[in-house]
Amino acid sequence: MLYWITLPIAAAAFFVIVVLFLRHWKEIRLLDPGSIQEERERRKRDELVLQRFERMTHQKFAPFKALFLGVIIGIKKSYHRVYLRLVRLERFYTQAKTPFAFIAPSVKDRLKLLLDEARSLVRDTKYADAERRYLEALSIDKRCWDAYKGLGNIYLKQKMYNQARETYEFLLHRKKADDVVFAALAEIADAEGNTSGAEDLLRRALEFRPRLPQRHAKLAEFYLEHKQPAKAWPFAKRALEMDEKSLKYVELSMETAILLGDRIEAHRCFDRFRLLSDDQTKIQAIKDRIDALGEGCHP
Repeated sequence: MLYWITLPIAAAAFFVIVVLFLRHWKEIRLLDPGSIQEERERRKRDELVLQRFERMTHQKFAPFKALFLGVIIGIKKSYHRVYLRLVRLERFYTQAKTPFAFIAPSVKDRLKLLLDEARSLVRDTKYADAERRYLEALSIDKRCWDAYKGLGNIYLKQKMYNQARETYEFLLHRKKADDVVFAALAEIADAEGNTSGAEDLLRRALEFRPRLPQRHAKLAEFYLEHKQPAKAWPFAKRALEMDEKSLKYVELSMETAILLGDRIEAHRCFDRFRLLSDDQTKIQAIKDRIDALGEGCHP
């Protein structure tokens, strides 16, 4: 009984399997090892053909590529040559426009040499030779203001006050005056008895270079020469404050303090003076002067 029941079921299942097999025969055929191998070989042949085509294309276009690169390089070189020509033309035009531009440095060197020679000759008191150097410098450049200052200094050293004043006033009118010019005019005014004018000019020199200790010292020396130590003291003290290692300024401050009768300031300056000076005779003489002072400070 069981046999007759399972038989129709088995027949139906077999029928379904056959139908499914027939429907998917093409896909099942592809699973054949032989067909898979053929597919691989076909793809490999396609790749070889493609590579051969690329090589042929590269060989055909290689000359054109080389030609193109050669044209580009040629254009760059031509541009560079044109650029260099333009630069040379511009330099030539600039030189033609200012033909003495390249000579200027030698002129400056010549002026510097003349000024240095003149200053050296002044130190050797060879004033006539120094004057010729300054005049030669002015023949090269009429606006060489250092040459005018040098000439004024030569005339001042020789007490040729008229020539010195004329030279310095020329600089003053041309607005080229500095502290040196004002100090020189002050020396001329003082030599001619114009004390108030000299004082005013020394103050103008100080205003021009307030950070130069020499300007403070010059005013202090001026007041000491005119018996005014009280006026000299602040300038002498300021000069020493600005240059504490200067023997000249130490001695100036010490002399001013002694004239004022200020034993404390005089001793303070004397202590510095002993460290800076080797002149034992002068040291002893100054010590005796300070010891002779009474106690106290100047009013």
